[in-house]
Amino acid sequence: MSAIGPVDSPRSPPSVFLSYASEDRPAAQAIRDALPTFGLEVWYDESGLDGGDAWDQKIRRQIRECDFFMPLISSQTAARPEGYFRREWRLAVERTLDMADDHTFLLPVVIDDTIQAGARVPEKFLTVQWLRVPGGRPTAALEAVCRRLASGQPVAPQPARKTLDQSAARLRPRAREYPQFPREEPGQKVRFWVQVVGWAFQSSWIFFQRSPRWVRIVVYIWVSIALLSRGCMPSHEHSESISPADAKKLKEISENHRGTLSRADIAKLGAQIARESRAQS
Repeated sequence: MSAIGPVDSPRSPPSVFLSYASEDRPAAQAIRDALPTFGLEVWYDESGLDGGDAWDQKIRRQIRECDFFMPLISSQTAARPEGYFRREWRLAVERTLDMADDHTFLLPVVIDDTIQAGARVPEKFLTVQWLRVPGGRPTAALEAVCRRLASGQPVAPQPARKTLDQSAARLRPRAREYPQFPREEPGQKVRFWVQVVGWAFQSSWIFFQRSPRWVRIVVYIWVSIALLSRGCMPSHEHSESISPADAKKLKEISENHRGTLSRADIAKLGAQIARESRAQS
């Protein structure tokens, strides 16, 4: 008598939970129809408007059990501060807390020209690669990713551009903000005006630092020349203003300057202006 061993059941395809805003249902339906042809099973629910507690529990269970979570991102999702799809997104992100960082689970799909910098999505969505599927019409990139997942090969997550931009922004020095105008308190009039003078100096300095580079260089040079010439020129010449031609020449020299604002480069620039002044005298 021959023994009959267990028969291996066919392997079921990986499941994908498709999350979308109601305004994007046509695109979601197009993707839903395409994914099975790429080897994936789609969990897609259209009964949200008729659902209650039982429907909510079903959605939660599917998000806990699905193999992959595919949120559809668009201008519609960015325009809606509220929506059940945002609850689905949060549940998916919470599930990733128990997953390894290199495990593929989130598969964000953009169906229009929405960019990551302006998308209203959970921060976790920005740590994985996004797919662009305009209007929900299947693309070669979408098919390649789906077939790779269906075969059991993981898709390595890639850092999103927004995350890299934020890291670079943190490394850049922040511009100083203008100080708040002081508030006058009863019986503190003298102190108030002292604070106003200090506020004016601080605001002027910040404004000067934010001015174009060539303007700052010109100011530095004018101050240097004024200080150097004060002891060398007769007193009646101090009141003479610089001529328009000299001002134009000074601006051209400063605009063509390729150095920095260091003392050495400023000294070189001052020497160049001094030579130009002697040549014209």
